[in-house]
Amino acid sequence: MKRVLVSLAVLLAALPLSGQESPSPKKGWVFTPMPDFSFNSDLGVNLGAFCDFFYYGDGTVYPNFHHHIAASAAWATKGAWYVHGMFDSHSLIPGARITASLTFRDARANTFYGFNGIASPFDPALDANRETRTAYYNNHKKLFRAVAVVQREGKGQLNWMGGLVLRHIRLQDYNLANYDSGNSLWLAYQEAGLIRPDEAHGGTSLELKAGITYDTRDVELFPGKGFYGELYLNGNLDLSHKKYHYAQVVAHFRHFVPIIYKRLTFAYHIGLQHQFLGEMPFYNLPEISTLLYQYEEYEGLGSRYTLRGYKYDRILAPGLAWANIELRATLFSFYVFKQHVDLVLTPFMDLAAITRSYRLEEQKALPGLYQDRPLPIMLSGGVGGSIHINTNMTLGIDLGKALDQQLSAFTIGMHSTYMF
Repeated sequence: MKRVLVSLAVLLAALPLSGQESPSPKKGWVFTPMPDFSFNSDLGVNLGAFCDFFYYGDGTVYPNFHHHIAASAAWATKGAWYVHGMFDSHSLIPGARITASLTFRDARANTFYGFNGIASPFDPALDANRETRTAYYNNHKKLFRAVAVVQREGKGQLNWMGGLVLRHIRLQDYNLANYDSGNSLWLAYQEAGLIRPDEAHGGTSLELKAGITYDTRDVELFPGKGFYGELYLNGNLDLSHKKYHYAQVVAHFRHFVPIIYKRLTFAYHIGLQHQFLGEMPFYNLPEISTLLYQYEEYEGLGSRYTLRGYKYDRILAPGLAWANIELRATLFSFYVFKQHVDLVLTPFMDLAAITRSYRLEEQKALPGLYQDRPLPIMLSGGVGGSIHINTNMTLGIDLGKALDQQLSAFTIGMHSTYMF
């Protein structure tokens, strides 16, 4: 890591000084409609469109914003489509930040690799194999999610927050062309009793959030320095079955350390999501809790937005801790059609651990669905690249690989925002 830091610092110091010019302030509404033609290893090619609308007022807040509206829709070749919208405002109500989002996602080839990460064996021959017409690690999942969060200003950079999340999930066996249904891990878990009959097909839950945030970042969406932290409790009410009520503690800490300000930043994120009360239904295991649902996917651990280089939803447990560590090196800055553009290189490393297992003793009694391996600290690494347009819009790609082949092969993930 020391050699990487020194090499990047020398490279950046040698770049033209014109690359360090500050972007011109934007005023009023600025929007950038873009086609979504992207790829990631888990979902395939994504085809769609998205647009971010930012309102900067007279420009004094730039590169931060008064209002942000995001809308996106896409279809993926591996059998998923979604529509997503978000509204985020610092100015709608004086002294408060209001965030709301709506998401609908239909994944006909949703992945399910079992509970507790490496404790669930993975056989590549069963993973969407057209020759044998097998898609053992797939099911069909529909998700509707509505979110509303309010943050009130406290002392200094400390804010109080509260929010609601309404989540409705429906599950069934996959029905894919060229594959034979009736042979999936989701069905095998039901037959073994690891998935209960009343939770097998999903349900509806209402989540209540309450906690604090702390923010010293210079720029919210592309920080060059500062700290951001969230600490809150989730209380989840089971509206469908009236029995799977539970509580979680959630913490996210993000730190941005300038090595060369606005040119080279050491950034890291530490996340914790731990159920400490009640019982979580299996269909809520994949969701990673957050305050700002900026995009449609909050699935993990394992995906382009939680752990790069891991299979989508590969690590499912009610207690998770993870870290994302990266360098953000702005190699070049220039203008195209009066729009400020940055080219950024991002080598990274991700780590994860299970802090609370899920029905592990029951799983151990089922040799075909369990492998006797310790639940280690899991590691992946790779490199990414991003294009920033007017600071707040990001288009990027990450190439990563987990060290354990049971967790992942080489993965590619394209994205329209930073992971953190």
